[in-house]
Amino acid sequence: MIALACALLSGVGFYFSLMLGDQWWLAWLAPIPVLWLAYGDSKGWVAFAASLAAMMLGNLNAIPAYGAVMPTAVIGLILFGPSLAFAAATMLSRRVGRTLSPLAGVFAFAALWTTFDFLISFAHDGAIASPANSQVLMPLMIQSASVFGLFAITFLLGLFAAGIAMALATRRIAPAAIAVTLLAANVAFGAWRMNEPQGPSVRVGLGVDDAHVNARTAAATDSLVSDYAAAARKLAAQGATFIVFPEKIAVLKPAWRDEVLKTLQRTADETHATIVIGFHEDGSEMFNAAQVFVPGGAPQAYIKRHFVTGLEEGYTPGKGPFMLPDKTGVDICKDMDYPGMLRADSRMTHVTLLAAPAWDFDKDRIYHARPALMRGVEEGFALARSAKQGLLTLTDANGRMIAMKRSEDAGMVTVVGDLPRGSGVTFYQRIGDIFAWLCVALSLGLVGYTFVRRRTQVAIKKGG
Repeated sequence: MIALACALLSGVGFYFSLMLGDQWWLAWLAPIPVLWLAYGDSKGWVAFAASLAAMMLGNLNAIPAYGAVMPTAVIGLILFGPSLAFAAATMLSRRVGRTLSPLAGVFAFAALWTTFDFLISFAHDGAIASPANSQVLMPLMIQSASVFGLFAITFLLGLFAAGIAMALATRRIAPAAIAVTLLAANVAFGAWRMNEPQGPSVRVGLGVDDAHVNARTAAATDSLVSDYAAAARKLAAQGATFIVFPEKIAVLKPAWRDEVLKTLQRTADETHATIVIGFHEDGSEMFNAAQVFVPGGAPQAYIKRHFVTGLEEGYTPGKGPFMLPDKTGVDICKDMDYPGMLRADSRMTHVTLLAAPAWDFDKDRIYHARPALMRGVEEGFALARSAKQGLLTLTDANGRMIAMKRSEDAGMVTVVGDLPRGSGVTFYQRIGDIFAWLCVALSLGLVGYTFVRRRTQVAIKKGG
């Protein structure tokens, strides 16, 4: 009954904080019950089952958003993959704590959870499911990502929970004291960084119309593009000089592609505003493209490089980043889930403002927006994200929300705000994932040493 209670308490905490949850503060507390169970006198299989069940229960919040649209195998991975990683981190840290010391067990859990989170980020879906993303709704907590990447946030989440759980299980104050001290240091650094001066502001406009989804004929595309051109004029009349619309608003076929591009380029020329808008381009190859129209220029395009598993088959990926001369860049939706790719781009371009046309799944509005905001903190750029069936968000390089609105299926929704550019440079951008690799090394070292230590103890007993 105690194990069941711990699994339920942690599971409820995970459900409302991780994945599609939005209660950021619960992410710090959710692991504590099952970690306390594991660090106590429970049997190993009981602790493993409780930790696995807790995370799986939490991950059930993804079913309403993806259950009807994702392949069954993908749903299985969403439920089981992070759960197995969390359970493995729990049990291995239990072993370290019992073999070496309670304090070593605390650091082992933080390092192991970070290690698994880091390794999962290399998979097809990137870092979208990282527990670190839960903290994006509280920008104060994520400024350490500008130094060590989002994996530093995962480490802190794990260290705090393990420290409190170990202190409760062993009645020792040191693990809790260290956990609270490092959390306080993270908050202090966040407060300091969020007071740094911002760059010059850009008047940015966003627009989304969920009433029309992916027009596929010349007439439907022409009508929809006219609506977006009219929205661009209204946004420009409110002072917007940079306008971002969603991805894949319509299909562009060779027969009507040139006319559509001319219409939008003419709109950019007339409004003196740069316009970014996404299309499904269907010619000899299929591209998910963001067309960029600069006043007085010619249309340019960024091609999406990462795609949603099972839903975006057949697209040709783009070959690299896109940046305008004023250090404004473009990425599309799923691209923002890959910290390694965005860091490589930023090291080359030092983008200070990024446009992100997107298309979400309605119920995952917050979940899918958060990784994009995290990239801005990691790389030092402001973000203008416009998502169909999602959120329209303007955030600065510290992750602060300048403006936000929900898209609606009742017509065009628009947002206008003054968005300060970021610096385009962070410490994390320079050092990359050194912290994550150190966590990998610490995990291997601590777990590996437990085997050496036990072998030595067995040898001593035999010799005795």
